[in-house]
Amino acid sequence: MFDVATTDLSGTALITLDTVPSTNDIAVDAGRAGAAHGWAVRATVQTAGRGRRGHSWTSPAGSLYLSMVLRPKVPMQMLMGLPAVTSLGVLDALESIGLSGRVGVKWPNDIVSVPREIKTPHSSQFNRKLVGILVEARSSEQGAFAVAGIGINIISPVDAPPASPEVQAAIDAVASVRRQQAEATGAVNVPGLEPISLAEVLPEGTPLPEREALARAVRDAVLARVERWQRAISAGLGTAGPLAPVLSSYVENLPMLGKPVNVVAQNGNTLAVGYFTGIDAWGRAEVKLGTGETKTFSAEVVSLREV
Repeated sequence: MFDVATTDLSGTALITLDTVPSTNDIAVDAGRAGAAHGWAVRATVQTAGRGRRGHSWTSPAGSLYLSMVLRPKVPMQMLMGLPAVTSLGVLDALESIGLSGRVGVKWPNDIVSVPREIKTPHSSQFNRKLVGILVEARSSEQGAFAVAGIGINIISPVDAPPASPEVQAAIDAVASVRRQQAEATGAVNVPGLEPISLAEVLPEGTPLPEREALARAVRDAVLARVERWQRAISAGLGTAGPLAPVLSSYVENLPMLGKPVNVVAQNGNTLAVGYFTGIDAWGRAEVKLGTGETKTFSAEVVSLREV
C-alpha cells in the first residue's frame, strides 16, 4: 500500500509495490508531495497501465513497470525533450545487458526490437514493441516536474502467470470503462505494434535480468542521459529546440527512418503517405510526400506506421 506521508521521497529511493493501478499515478502523487529528482517506484502488476494518448499497456506479473520523477533544471518548455532523452537512456540500459544493435526507437519514444534469429535488425522486421514509455509533465509547489513511466516486457505476456481473481476483476473493470469512453467519444483504437520480450531478443543462453537490478540500471541510465542533456541546455545548445542536444543520437536510433510510412490520425484515418525523412529539434516527424513537399507532424496528434 502506498502512503506518500510515510514514504522515503529521496532521490535514491526505488520503492517496490505489488499490485497498483498505475505506477505513473503513484509517481505523480510523490512528485507533488516533493519527491526528489530520481525517485522511482516499480510494481509487480498494474491494473490500469497506460501508454501515450490513453492506450492501454498490458501489465501482467513477470515484467518491469517502473516510473521515476524527473526534475531537470531547464526552462519548462524544454521538458518536451524528455521523452526522447528518456528513450535514449533506456536504450543505454538495454545495450548494457547485451542488446547493442538490436534495439531502436519507434518515434517518438517507444523501444522496438526483433527476435534473436533475425540477423538484420534494420529490416522491415524491426517493428515489435519491447518497451513502452510515457512521459507526463506536472506541477508542484517545488515547480514543474515530469514522470517517466517505463514498461519493459521481460517475458511475453502470454507466458505470464495468471492474475488472481481479484486482480483480474480490477483489470477487466478498467478495460470496460475505457471501452465505454472510447465508444462515447467515437475514438478508434489504432492497433499497436505486436509485443516482443527480452526472453525473445537476448542472445541465446543469456539469463533474463532480475527486475530490481534492471529497474536500477534503467533508472541510472535515464538519469545519466538527463544530466548530460541538462548540461547541454544550460550551455545554450537547446536554442533551436529541446531535442537539439540529442538529435544526432536520437536520429541514429530510428530504424523506421528513410522508410515509406502512413501518417495515422488519432481516429485511425490516414492523413498522408510518404517517406519518413527526419526529426526536427522539437521532436516533430518530417515526412516527404509524393508531391516532393516535406511536412512536419507532432506525436501528440499522429503516429507513423511503416508501409
